[in-house]
Amino acid sequence: MKRTSQNLVANLTRREALYGLGLGLGSLAFSSLLRAERVPGVNHPAKAKRCIFLMMEGGPSHIDTFDPKPELAKRHLQKFNRSGDMESAMSSGQRYFVKSPFDFIKAGKCGADVSAEWKHLKERVDDMCFYRGCQVESVNHPTACYHVNTGNRFGGDPAVGAWVTYGLGSLNDNLPGFVVLPRNSYPQGGASNWSNGFLPADYQGTPLRPEGSPILDLHAPSGMTRKDQRANLDLLATLNGKHFKARPQQGELDARMSSYELAYRMQMEVPGILDLKGETGKTKEAYGIGDAKTDSFGRKCLLARRLIEKGVRFVQAYA
Repeated sequence: MKRTSQNLVANLTRREALYGLGLGLGSLAFSSLLRAERVPGVNHPAKAKRCIFLMMEGGPSHIDTFDPKPELAKRHLQKFNRSGDMESAMSSGQRYFVKSPFDFIKAGKCGADVSAEWKHLKERVDDMCFYRGCQVESVNHPTACYHVNTGNRFGGDPAVGAWVTYGLGSLNDNLPGFVVLPRNSYPQGGASNWSNGFLPADYQGTPLRPEGSPILDLHAPSGMTRKDQRANLDLLATLNGKHFKARPQQGELDARMSSYELAYRMQMEVPGILDLKGETGKTKEAYGIGDAKTDSFGRKCLLARRLIEKGVRFVQAYA
């Protein structure tokens, strides 16, 4: 009968175990020495501790903004036959190469290619990093959103914000580590775009509503004091704790218990962050607040900055 790994471990002598451990540590040390010889030192150590992710679902494509395609311009209006894994009902029928309708210019000291339509962004290209190595596996918006956010076009995996929070933790116990600022309607694919996936439920994104109260029922009912609310939460935690002991595998219950406590603490922290009255007129103008075309997203960008400054690790704003 084939021995299992547990049987193998159980039958090891002390001498064999120490010998195997020594070989393992020795190989690790040796590989580390080899790697140190061939990998140059890091010239720019990582400094980023927090992230703002601007998600422009359905926005201008890369070939119309920062990624000119000279060959595409040469083949403008030539017939294009799609082949391979990208075949789908959405790509059936005759297709043609179509060049970008916009002109491109060289901007900044770095000479980055940017669309001439960018009136202000072209002045900041020396502060930006452009990555042109992305690959597409979907021709549909929901699966493409999943792919961008989770790395899996079918969804179900942890979102990038969940991974960041899982790896780095939270800097402010009174706020979620991962906050989402959606539009009035959720993006295609819904809340799965900020899912915790197979990570504990605590790491899923917390959406803040763009209008009205950012979180429904965030404040206590009229007439209930903080002391009363604290007593109710303590009783609820006791009852949920007893229920959880009998079902320790239910991570969602544990997350629900944590969410009650977080909501209680957020009552004191969130209102001040969301109130933009203290911002100067110059700051609001810089974010496009007050302009009908940019007001909504400008407010999200300013709010994202304020959340980051208060210790939120990852903020995702949808346009």
